[in-house]
Amino acid sequence: MDRIFAANLDEIEEGAFLNKTLGGAKVLLTKVNGQICAVENRCPHLGLPLGKGKICDGAVTCPFHGSSFNLLTGENIDWTNAFIGMPMPGWTHKLIALGKAPKALNTFTVECEGEQVFVNV
Repeated sequence: MDRIFAANLDEIEEGAFLNKTLGGAKVLLTKVNGQICAVENRCPHLGLPLGKGKICDGAVTCPFHGSSFNLLTGENIDWTNAFIGMPMPGWTHKLIALGKAPKALNTFTVECEGEQVFVNV
């Protein structure tokens, strides 16, 4: 893994993503209850970007299929419950999943030095 400068502390906000490409990886940075976290800008369902996903209660929801993930741990909270942001009935969730089992979101280790934030990618 490479330790790469990502941003200054004041660039990373609670409830919003800072989108960066670091060492070839597409990374989203945000704060959850004051803690900085970095996740891959790629939903593990179909690889679509999460950057425009809704952040709520420390989780991001994929804007395409409704899967949601804990931003600090990457843990999957909910799997494919929507289509292009529109909630769908429970019987459709397996169809939307396209046979893919729930997976965690990739996370990256974050280190702060003074006002600088580094990500290990």
